Amino acid sequence: MLEGGGAYNLAMQTHQQTNKSVELTRNLRENQLGGVIFGCKYDTIDECFKKQLFGLPSVHYSYVRNVKPGMPLFLFNYSDRKLHGIFEAASPGQMYIDPYAWSNNGSLRTAFPAQVRICTKTQYPPLLESQFKTLLGDNYYNHHHFYFELDHAQTRALISLFKSLAPANFNQVAAVSSKKNLAVSSPPTKVKLPGVPEPKKVTNSKETNPFSVLSSRAAPFIWADDVDSASNTDEKTSEELVSDCDDLDDNLQDQCVPHSNPDELSQNSQDKTVEQGVELVECNHPDANPMNGERVTIDESMLLNSVSGHNDAGTVDKIESDVHNNPDGVELQPERQTILKKLKELFSIRQQVALSNHDAVESCSDQCVPEGKPVNANFSCDPLVSTVEDKISPEERHRDYAELRQIIADLDKRAAALEKKQNVSDQDIIFLREVVKDSGRKVQQLEYIVDELQFKFDSPLSHLGSMCNTLAKPSIFLIGGYNGVTWLSSLDSFCPEKDTLVGLTPMSSPRSYASAAALDGHIFAFGGGDGMSWYNTVECYSSRNNEWTECPSLNRKKGSLAGISLNSKIYAIGGGDGNETFSEVEMFDPYLGKWICGPPMLISRFALAATELNGIIYAAGGYDGSTYSGSAERYDQREGVWVRLPSMNTRRGCHNLTVLGESLYAIGGYNGDKMVSSVEIYDPRLNAWRMGDPMSSPRGYAAAVNLDGSVYLIGGLQSNVLILDTVEVYNPSSGWSVLGFSSLGKRSFSSAVVM
Repeated sequence: MLEGGGAYNLAMQTHQQTNKSVELTRNLRENQLGGVIFGCKYDTIDECFKKQLFGLPSVHYSYVRNVKPGMPLFLFNYSDRKLHGIFEAASPGQMYIDPYAWSNNGSLRTAFPAQVRICTKTQYPPLLESQFKTLLGDNYYNHHHFYFELDHAQTRALISLFKSLAPANFNQVAAVSSKKNLAVSSPPTKVKLPGVPEPKKVTNSKETNPFSVLSSRAAPFIWADDVDSASNTDEKTSEELVSDCDDLDDNLQDQCVPHSNPDELSQNSQDKTVEQGVELVECNHPDANPMNGERVTIDESMLLNSVSGHNDAGTVDKIESDVHNNPDGVELQPERQTILKKLKELFSIRQQVALSNHDAVESCSDQCVPEGKPVNANFSCDPLVSTVEDKISPEERHRDYAELRQIIADLDKRAAALEKKQNVSDQDIIFLREVVKDSGRKVQQLEYIVDELQFKFDSPLSHLGSMCNTLAKPSIFLIGGYNGVTWLSSLDSFCPEKDTLVGLTPMSSPRSYASAAALDGHIFAFGGGDGMSWYNTVECYSSRNNEWTECPSLNRKKGSLAGISLNSKIYAIGGGDGNETFSEVEMFDPYLGKWICGPPMLISRFALAATELNGIIYAAGGYDGSTYSGSAERYDQREGVWVRLPSMNTRRGCHNLTVLGESLYAIGGYNGDKMVSSVEIYDPRLNAWRMGDPMSSPRGYAAAVNLDGSVYLIGGLQSNVLILDTVEVYNPSSGWSVLGFSSLGKRSFSSAVVM
C-alpha cells in the first residue's frame, strides 16, 4: 500500500514503533498534530474506500495513535502522486483494526497495521504534486519523499487549497452516503417544512459536528471552511439554516435554497406543492438514520397541512408523469402509490375550491388583513375555511387518516424487522472476523510445522548430523533474518571458498533482530522477534548433534541487542522492546543455568554494536531513546564498572563492531538520517578514533564476522527499500572488495558467528 511495499518499512515495523522512527516521522506532539496523510497505490485505493479504512506500516504508529475522531485526513496515491481529500477520522488511530487488510485477499497478515476508520467530509478532485508540494515544503526530506504528519497550519492550508482549486461548477457532495433517492423530484425551492423541528445553525462545538459520525464522543477539529463561516456568523446566519430532510436525501440539497426573511419563510411554508408533500412522506417514513441510527415517523397532519397550503403547483397529471418518468428508474412501492392516490383526491378538491372562490379570496384578503400587519401563511378568512372544510366530510377525513396510519404502522414494522436483521448481521460479522483472526494464527503455526516437516523430509537429521561433521572448519553460520518476503527461522553454514550454503536444522520459530554467540561448539541465539513481537527466548544449537535445545529465557523481551561470549559466559547487552531502550547487561552461565544481571552501561542503547578484545567488552553507538549516538564505553571485569570512551566522529546504529589485529572497526550503519558507508577505527593504546577506508556502498543491519584475518559483511540494507544479496570483504592489506556469491540470496536483520 505504501511506497515500496518497501522491505525497509516492513522489516522496521517492530524496530521503531514509537519515537524510534527518526527517518520517517516528524515526531509532532499530540497537540501539534493537525492532520495526517495516508498512502495507497492503484491496487489498494479501492480497498481503502470500500472498507473506509486507511493504514500505514507500524513505524508510523508513533503519530497515528494521536489521530482522534474528526481529525482531517488525506490520501496520497504513490502510483500517480496525487493527493485525495478531504476525509475525516471516524475512529482513533489504532493497531490492527483489520489485521488482514491490503494483504492478497486477506490471506496474509497486513503490512500496514497503523490504521484509522474514515468518513468523507467533502470529496474534491485530487491535487497534483506540483499543486500541494509548496505547502508541504518543510515536510520533504528528499526530492521524492515527505513526512505524513501535518501541523495545524499545513492542514488548514491544504483544506483551503482543495476548496480554491475545485471547479466553479463542482458540487460538493459527500462521496460516501447511505441515503436513498426519492422517486418524486421537487421544484428548486427550499422552504422550512411544516412540523419539522427548528433547524440549528452548524457550529464547531462538542455537541455538533455535521461531518463526524463520532461527533458526540470527541471534540471536532477546526476545519478551514468552519473558520471562514465562524468569522462571518452574523452575515451568514440565514444561509446556515438547513432542513432536516437534508440528512435523509442528498437530492434535496441541490434542490433547496434558504430564505433569509423569516416572514417569507413562514409564508412559503404553506406554499408546498403536492410533489413536496410526497417527498415529505418519503423523508419521514420509518427508517434508520444512517448517521445516528434514530427512526423518524410520518406526521399525517404535517402531510395534509402541506397539501392544503398548495395554491399553484401544477397538475396531478404532472405528478404522475414525474413519477413514471423518474430518471432513476425507481418504481413506487404499493404504499407510496396509495399515498399518491390520496394526495390526488385532496389536491383535486383543493384546486376546485381555489378556482371557484378565487374572487372571494381576493376580496376577503382586503377585509381580513389588518393594515400594517404582514400577511401570514397560516392566516385565512373564515368563509373560505368553512367552504374548504364543507367539501371534506368527517368520514372521508377519518378514512384518509386511518389508511395513512395503517401505512405508517406497516412501514414501522418493516423498519423494526430490518433493524433486527442488521443487528444479527453485525454480530455474525464480528464472529467471522474473530474466526478469520484465529484461523490466521493457526495457519501461521501450520506453516512453521510444514517447513519443519519439509526440511526433515528433504534432509533427514541423521544425514545432516554426518554432514555437520564434514563442514569446513571454521565455517560461517548464518542465523535467522529477513529475505524481503518472510521472516526466517533457518540456520545455514556458508563456505566462502566454495560459494556453498548448507541448510541445517532450523530454529523453533523465526528470529530476526536477535543476537548470537558461539561457546564450546554451541551457538546461542537469544532475543529478537518475528516481525510482530519481541522474544525473551533462548535457543542453543549443538553442531555435534545438529539440533536445537531450549535454554533459560532472558529476564525480559528485547531485540536489536548485542551479544558476545567471554570467559565461558554469554553476555546480552542493551536492546529494547519498541517502547523502551535498555542499558542493562545480562550474563548467562551454562553451569548455573540462568541469566543474572551485570553492571548496566552508562546509557541505554538500542541497535548498538559490541565486541570483545583482550578480555574487555566494548560497546558503541545505538539509539538512546531520543537520538542515534556516537558515544562508546568499555567494561573490564577486573574493574567491575563501565568506563566512557571518546565518541566516534559519526553517529551510528544498526552498524557492526569487529576486531582486526589490536584495533576495533565500527562499520556502516544508520546515522539518524540515512545509511552510511564510513568506517572508523579505535586504537585502545591511543584511546582515539580515526577514519578508515569506506565501504563501496552504504550498508546497515548486515551480519559481520572475522574469518582468516578478513572482515565479512553479509547482506543487510543499503537504503530503506533495498535488501542486499552481496558480501563485502575488508582486508588490511588489500582494502574493500565486493564478492559476487550466488548461494546466499537477499538477507538482512540476521546474526552470524564463526565456529
